Amino acid sequence: MISNYLKIAIRNLFRNKGFSFLNISGLAIGMASAVLILLWIQNEVSYDQFHAKKDRLYMVYNRQVFDGKIECFPNTPYPLAQGLVQEYPQVEATSRFQFHSGLFTAGQKQLRAHGDFVDPSFLTMFTLPVIHGDAQKSMMGVGSVAVTQQFAKKLFGS
Repeated sequence: MISNYLKIAIRNLFRNKGFSFLNISGLAIGMASAVLILLWIQNEVSYDQFHAKKDRLYMVYNRQVFDGKIECFPNTPYPLAQGLVQEYPQVEATSRFQFHSGLFTAGQKQLRAHGDFVDPSFLTMFTLPVIHGDAQKSMMGVGSVAVTQQFAKKLFGS
């Protein structure tokens, strides 16, 4: 019985090739789009969920008008961090974040890498694993740096 249904379906597919191609390709594109949208939603919902204080972390966005359009971006003025802590008692801590690219040197080895400048309060706000050293001491001075395990292996070896 099922084999008869299968034969009839295949015969109809070959009889109406254009219609069948249109329907099957539409179904495939629709399913692929749905899967991509679901993956995007899953990524957005699970982003940075490993932090212990995730329910108390917020990002401030700046909104400006460029060429008649309102643009939003996460760059904000530097005095804003201190102003938020002073003016709003519910703000416990702030950390500024700036992308940077530079050359790192250890002995004879040089490595160009991308990194971020952050305030010392960054590691108190975000839960990042520290493998070696003290997280608070690594962010105290102007020349202080904290690196990932992968970057440390590239620069210093094992």
